[in-house]
Amino acid sequence: MSIAFRVLAYRRRTTRELTDKLEEHGFSVEVTRSVIDTMSRYGYIDDKAYARLWIEQRLYKRGFPGLKRELMQKGVATSIIEETIAEAGPEAEFKAAFVLALKKLTQSGGDCPFPQLARFLQNRGYSYESINRVGRTITDNAG
Repeated sequence: MSIAFRVLAYRRRTTRELTDKLEEHGFSVEVTRSVIDTMSRYGYIDDKAYARLWIEQRLYKRGFPGLKRELMQKGVATSIIEETIAEAGPEAEFKAAFVLALKKLTQSGGDCPFPQLARFLQNRGYSYESINRVGRTITDNAG
């Protein structure tokens, strides 16, 4: 338990991340499972809360597809990721993509063709729907 608390003191972890850390320290599967169950029961580990926080903090850097990849790499279950993304809603991704696009346009002095802007957003993991909506919004407001 003390190692689990020490690991969690640095930052929040997913269930899989903490399991991996405990296994790295040589704990058996039974001991690891017991520690994970106890930590979950007391709320120290909660993959759904972790996913919500991750999306909230990183949405203005990555779109939902990119965030989904990141969370899957951290061991969060796909069902939890899908549910959390659905809670945030497509409007949140659009707003984040729009803010990032405006920032990119400002940095380039307004001289950034849409294909280049679309690639920029795509490389950051935003969905095609959000990218297209950003393009339509910028074009409608420019004309």
